[in-house]
Amino acid sequence: MRRAASPPADAAMATFPVAEAQIVALFMEAIAYGIYLVTLGLCARALFWGRAAARGRHHWPLIAVALAMFVFATLDVAFGLRHVLDAFIFYRGPGGPDAEFENISYWVNVMKTVDTQIMTLIGDGMLIYRCYIIFSHARKWLVVAVPALLWVGNAGISGAIIYITATLRKDALLSVAALSPLLNAFLVITLVTNLLTTGLIVWKISAVDREAARWKLSSVAGDGSTPPHGRTRLAQVVRIIIESGALYTALVLVTFGTELAGSNAVYGVSDVMIMTVGISFNLIIVRVDRRADATETAQATQNRASIPLHFRAERSQATLGIEVTVDRVVARDVEAGSMIKDSVSVVSMPKTQWEAM
Repeated sequence: MRRAASPPADAAMATFPVAEAQIVALFMEAIAYGIYLVTLGLCARALFWGRAAARGRHHWPLIAVALAMFVFATLDVAFGLRHVLDAFIFYRGPGGPDAEFENISYWVNVMKTVDTQIMTLIGDGMLIYRCYIIFSHARKWLVVAVPALLWVGNAGISGAIIYITATLRKDALLSVAALSPLLNAFLVITLVTNLLTTGLIVWKISAVDREAARWKLSSVAGDGSTPPHGRTRLAQVVRIIIESGALYTALVLVTFGTELAGSNAVYGVSDVMIMTVGISFNLIIVRVDRRADATETAQATQNRASIPLHFRAERSQATLGIEVTVDRVVARDVEAGSMIKDSVSVVSMPKTQWEAM
């Protein structure tokens, strides 16, 4: 979150001055940006050369979102570096670097606020979009009405935060009093939207997975009993969504905690949160694409072994012997285990040949 620090009378601010906090924030964001770039490269590979792209289908909306996130993430790092240079190198006024950083309406500070708000809104918007796509097939897209309204409300709060940051040219105490309620409301709505949409997606996919497993079992066994739990493909997707969402949710919680505590550590954790939005987005695409490839490979890769089993036919005046061959087909999947299928073929042969074996 972009905000100015209050005077040193505040104990939390005095123990972690704003100048030190900004340098630490730049360091933390640079590390997170490097991780983001790695995941972005893997995401680009999945989007342009992955399973869907190989079939001639490109997800252009996802590509556009990934590109927008890259632009805003890169700008945020660049603006952070420029702000540090301005404070420690170019600024020659009274108060030193702290005075420069506490100028809440400085254009670099305003642009970093824009980056934070837009990146968060894009991340939340993609969660709502995924939720809409999943429920639209069941014609229950109104389920996403509440998350969508929360997103619209957060967009309005973001606009207010940006406006106050750009136009408020008063002392630091007034800026904290004006922005803190909006920042807290923004983080709470972001957290609720994230938990609600992720929960809806996980619930819907899990319900479809259970129904599909029940239908498959009933079609084989003739009853509606519930099959034993297994690591199906949909279950893996649920796990991916939960893990990626948990990463983003954890950073939102930490940012909210530091904001409530009034600590300048909010600069560092909020910068990392911006990168986490892009990292979570990239990881979902990468892991789902890899899981799909692993599933197709497991279905296509088979190891065949023929095991001959001999049986003697105990029949009077038997003129034929019998040879039974069992073909065992093993579809190997490192994560899901091995699926074994046996097929039996029966071959008859003359009795003399049978006794000679």
